[in-house]
Amino acid sequence: MIKINFTLYQKLLTALILFPIVVGSVGYGKDIKSKAVIFPFKNNVDSNTPMKGIEDVIRSELIRSGYFTIVEQERTFEFVKETVLNSFFKIDNVDVKTAIPKANIVDLFAGVDLKIVVHVSERLKADFAVKGTLNQFGDNFRADIEVVHVRLKETVSALVGECESKEKISEMLELLSQQIVNVCKGVNVQNEVDYIQSGYQQGKLTYEETLDKLKKLSSEMPGVFAIHCALFSNYLGHPELRDNLIEEGEEILNLFNADNEEDMRFLSSLGIDPFYELANVYIVMGKLDRAIEIYRRAIQVYPMNHAKYFKQLGILYKLEGETEASVDAFRQVLNMNPADCEARFKLASVYEAIGDMLNALEQYQACLKYTKNAAESSRVKEKMKQLQPKESIIGK
Repeated sequence: MIKINFTLYQKLLTALILFPIVVGSVGYGKDIKSKAVIFPFKNNVDSNTPMKGIEDVIRSELIRSGYFTIVEQERTFEFVKETVLNSFFKIDNVDVKTAIPKANIVDLFAGVDLKIVVHVSERLKADFAVKGTLNQFGDNFRADIEVVHVRLKETVSALVGECESKEKISEMLELLSQQIVNVCKGVNVQNEVDYIQSGYQQGKLTYEETLDKLKKLSSEMPGVFAIHCALFSNYLGHPELRDNLIEEGEEILNLFNADNEEDMRFLSSLGIDPFYELANVYIVMGKLDRAIEIYRRAIQVYPMNHAKYFKQLGILYKLEGETEASVDAFRQVLNMNPADCEARFKLASVYEAIGDMLNALEQYQACLKYTKNAAESSRVKEKMKQLQPKESIIGK
């Protein structure tokens, strides 16, 4: 049985995946790949259980993904050896290059700090660096892998894999390699989306080709917020693709994390409010209850546009005959902005509809203070004029 601990990997996909990064050779576009360097792994296994080829397995899997070019292993080790000799040994007249076994050089390099790893990776012109260790605990084996983003000069993910026998190490490494691919794709995903979208805007891709590429990207990296937002934006305005729009909108609502600064930044710069647009689709379909649920959930997860959401809820609750909820929704709007004349006018109309003329007149009078032009003022005065005789009758 193989167990992969992807906690940090999942955090990356939700917290870092949307960060727009511009690198020299990121993995977006048909003919452009990310360049990765795989440093020699520190091998802490029983001397009676020799294990070789860790880097070869990972190298093979990363190449097979089609997403990377890999720095040659011999060239990588030469840079590692040079770094170790320069960092740890300052001995004159001694040929340490031949005196130190390769395994010892790898062990020494495993102890260098992130700054040196980044420096070596930059010299190798790599976008990502992969380093790690293989440990043995009785009959069990564990691999600890770090994925370093060279340009950001930081570890973007720490992956852990475990297996119960030597025979399953290769399988474990293959699974971890796929996670390395996903991590790096995640870091580059916004550039990938931008590349596809710009291709459509420049006339290099048809609308259908754009959708196909975005859907393919979504199938390769399921659950990525930026990709679903891009698909939603492309479906918007195409009534024949309403079901697709709803599917993507629901997914956006499920994936959005208000605590994730990148999610917030991306949604704010999207140019549309997917929650508002999704609710409108349900309204057009006559599914007012579902539109209400969308607004209620959006209020819980998205700390923006609450006034607009509550105003829409007030209207929908009124249409559904839920007077108390409608009044509460409009009052929520006025708590946020007492000068919202439209919200006061609609609140007054709710009171009027249920025969509460005193509260209706009170809201119309308050609304009159916040009208922005003569037309609005005349409209409010006309409503007040219609209500005053009724209010007088009620008063008697």
